[in-house]
Amino acid sequence: MAVHIASVIFGGLLLGVVSFFVVSRNMAFATTGVAHAMFGGIAIAVVLGVSPDLGGLVFGLAMGLGIYLFGRRLPRDAVIGLTFSFLMSVGAIALHFYRGYANLLWSYMFGNITLATWWNVLSLAILLLVGVLLLALRYDGIRLFIFSEEMAAAEKHPVSLYHGVLLLFETLTIIFVLRSFGSILTSSLAVVPALLSFMLFRGFLLSLVMSGVLSVILALVGYALSYTLDLPYGASTTAIAFITFASVWLIYRKRVWLRA
Repeated sequence: MAVHIASVIFGGLLLGVVSFFVVSRNMAFATTGVAHAMFGGIAIAVVLGVSPDLGGLVFGLAMGLGIYLFGRRLPRDAVIGLTFSFLMSVGAIALHFYRGYANLLWSYMFGNITLATWWNVLSLAILLLVGVLLLALRYDGIRLFIFSEEMAAAEKHPVSLYHGVLLLFETLTIIFVLRSFGSILTSSLAVVPALLSFMLFRGFLLSLVMSGVLSVILALVGYALSYTLDLPYGASTTAIAFITFASVWLIYRKRVWLRA
């Protein structure tokens, strides 16, 4: 049980941090695209008899790379929709010829916290540490990039590099949390925490920190509910996240965006 709680905490914290950046940069759809593209890779891996994590890793990185390369020349949403639908269709075609037990695939889609391992928790912790170090080293540039890409470029900050690193960090986070959280909950916690934080708090650093904190709270409440009532973890936490956001928005009715 300890490994499950640790996975929930670190996974929720990472998704909350990712949520802050992807919502600020209007990249929330990219998270859904990567998560669903990985499902296609996992399906192919199951059919081929290799590690599902390897298949998800390959397709997830391919999706992230495709967004980075083609998103600079074509509308990003169009690239994401086209790419992840293709990668998922490849996985669906492969799965059509599979006659074995495919219940593991649904765990990746809807989440199964019992699949969490200490190795997975360590991977999440290392990725979080790397992200904090990168933010500390390039804080001013990243902060300006979040508020205005044009101003960051005018002041000679490596905007393309920031785009690439953000996409890579987002993709790796999804890869590490997908097995235990599932693609549906991953997509939810990559959006809701930042929306809540932007409504309730002011300022770049405070909004970033509270996005992570709120994500952990939602993930832990969902875990407690699923454990107590024997409900699917991903589905119950996603429902709680949506209800929380809707309730806060109805109370505050503020414009949901990062405020200086």
